[in-house]
Amino acid sequence: MDRTVASKFVREHLDKHGLKDWKVKITTDIKQSFLGLTVYKDKTIIINAHHVDIHPDEECKDTFLHEVAHALTPGHKHDAVWQDKAKELGARPTVCSHLEIPEHVIDAIRSGEMVEMTIEEETYVVKRPKFTITRLQDKCPECGKVAEEIFAIETTLPSGDVVKLITLKCFHIIKKIIPRGTPFEKMVSNDWQDAIKGCKHKFVKHKCIHCNEYCLMDFQVKGAQSAEKGLSIQKGFGIFDDMGLGKTVQALAIVRYHLEYTPTLYAVKSAIKFNWFKQINRWLGPLFMPQIIQTSKDFLIPNLRSYIISYDLLKRFPREKIEKLNIKLVVLDECQQIKNVDSARTQEVRKLVSNPTCKVLALSGTPWKNKGSEFFPVLNIMDPIKFPKYQGFLDRWVDFQWVGDKKKMGGIRNITKFKEYTDALIIRREFNEVIDEFPDINRMKLPVLLDDLSQSSYDDEVSEFVKWYNEAVIGGEEDSLNGLEMLAKMSRMRHITGLAKIPATLGFVEEFVEDTDKKLVIFHHHIDVGNIMYDSLTNTNKNTNPDYYELAQTLVDENIEVMKLDATKSDGERFTIGENFNSCKRAILIGSTIASGEGIDLQTCADCVMHERQWNPQNEDQAAPGRFRRIGQKSSVINISFAEAEGTIDEHFDAIVEQKRKYFHSVMNKSDMPSWDQNEIGKQLAELIVNKHKQKNKGKNKPVVKRELAKY
Repeated sequence: MDRTVASKFVREHLDKHGLKDWKVKITTDIKQSFLGLTVYKDKTIIINAHHVDIHPDEECKDTFLHEVAHALTPGHKHDAVWQDKAKELGARPTVCSHLEIPEHVIDAIRSGEMVEMTIEEETYVVKRPKFTITRLQDKCPECGKVAEEIFAIETTLPSGDVVKLITLKCFHIIKKIIPRGTPFEKMVSNDWQDAIKGCKHKFVKHKCIHCNEYCLMDFQVKGAQSAEKGLSIQKGFGIFDDMGLGKTVQALAIVRYHLEYTPTLYAVKSAIKFNWFKQINRWLGPLFMPQIIQTSKDFLIPNLRSYIISYDLLKRFPREKIEKLNIKLVVLDECQQIKNVDSARTQEVRKLVSNPTCKVLALSGTPWKNKGSEFFPVLNIMDPIKFPKYQGFLDRWVDFQWVGDKKKMGGIRNITKFKEYTDALIIRREFNEVIDEFPDINRMKLPVLLDDLSQSSYDDEVSEFVKWYNEAVIGGEEDSLNGLEMLAKMSRMRHITGLAKIPATLGFVEEFVEDTDKKLVIFHHHIDVGNIMYDSLTNTNKNTNPDYYELAQTLVDENIEVMKLDATKSDGERFTIGENFNSCKRAILIGSTIASGEGIDLQTCADCVMHERQWNPQNEDQAAPGRFRRIGQKSSVINISFAEAEGTIDEHFDAIVEQKRKYFHSVMNKSDMPSWDQNEIGKQLAELIVNKHKQKNKGKNKPVVKRELAKY
């Protein structure tokens, strides 16, 4: 049974029997032995996603009705009252049965294999499950066994065709012909228009001096050629270039010159659907005009060459509608969205591409962020011959370290061998490898001294955190403390500093406007922090904005538009804001780091303030320099000013986050590996704050007094 169908089934029966205040939740904890579970305290029926995947439909329905009967008869467990209710609902009046899934079956599910379960009942209570595992990998055309590669070589046949000969574990050989001669270098933006098609192009740095349109750069042509080759010999290919290097246009080049890969489905993050729509129309033209699928009720227009859907909608959209389109290529943009082998999103993508005739093109600048296991789902989808088993991938390619008595997962190990092994499967280039005149990144600090009231409020929060931390240590719970939980506990400190740094950042804006004629972006984390800065820069009423009305009036007089982009904006609004920002001669954008970190290009700007830091440095890098260091950037340097409150969490976090950035950089492009993730960041940050508090308050014993923050 489909997970979405299962959830709807339970919801409908709860509503039918007057339990509209009850909730339905889905867990992906594969080691839990229940198919359904009723939690009276939370008024919730929990569905185990993986059990739903493998149980027969009738077994699922019976179990769910069983749980609804429990919800209707609280306190009766499996007595006669409950049995009568179960019979009334159409469920068998038997006690709950739990089923442990064997380890090899768990690994099969996580490896994207098809698992079917049949149950032979001995009594109403005892059940004997039988599992049938079907591996979805390519089969040997000679003997029909699952194709597992031993080794492969490329050679040129007398006909001139270049082929890859893959020797399988069964000792049969698969021959894959590699395309050649595709003129990707002739692809020009908007050349479907007669005026552009008739232009006698003269390109300077890939831009035509006559029509101002663009061709592919040499490294993009190479990327398209590599993807073309990879798709011809395996299920998929991954373009994992650095941010701003044009992964989108490389993917579109494949579609343009290979109509056998149409219709194409683009699975993207919701925020960037309109950006993909724009780029498809620009590079491929009206014949490839895509349909953006907005809701689960949308009618899919048949016979189009392009469709765009968000990952979130993909989980809810009726799969049978998509199956009727006979999709030939799925482009997985930001493919780290399927990093969790147990998630419903990953399972849906696997089902989506399960058709043997469907290929996969994965795109991402960060295909994994914290743990090496996050890389497996996309590798398994692209080439299940090389990466057939989840546990086998962990054993061979993922680093583990012992911290005390706990085994912790790290990043990819044996980097050099891993790159050799995946050479035909993925391509990754850094900005400075392929762009001769790429802009330098100039990271600067904007020191901020908190005012007395803000400092007092901050110190109070630190004291509360240290008290909580010490109580956990005294109680023997230190080892069980989760780093992410610590970050959540420290979020108030970050919020206080974010509010307190506003005057310093607005002072920077004032100097920037006076000294330059350029654009500026201010990245923030908290919505209220962004709102305060936006209001201060746009309110020209002296009575309601006494401190910054002169600055706001200056911005109006000099025709400097102030824009705001945060999570409250719709996908279409985000796209429009980015377009308007780039079209303005001068502008200031107040942007949420997360909301502004994708779906917009800001290459017309080269200056920003990182007002508040992110716990994950990849999220920062996606915003800055990611939005600026893109093709078309004319500045030789991108300036990022980090507002840092002295003597606060900012100082500790700065050191940690820079170290994290260096680790990630080295892993993706050199031979080192990260040994910790956000969880570890939280623990390190907590230790630094606790130790500094001890040093600062050595010999002191002053009471904690709560104070309210001043309002700007």
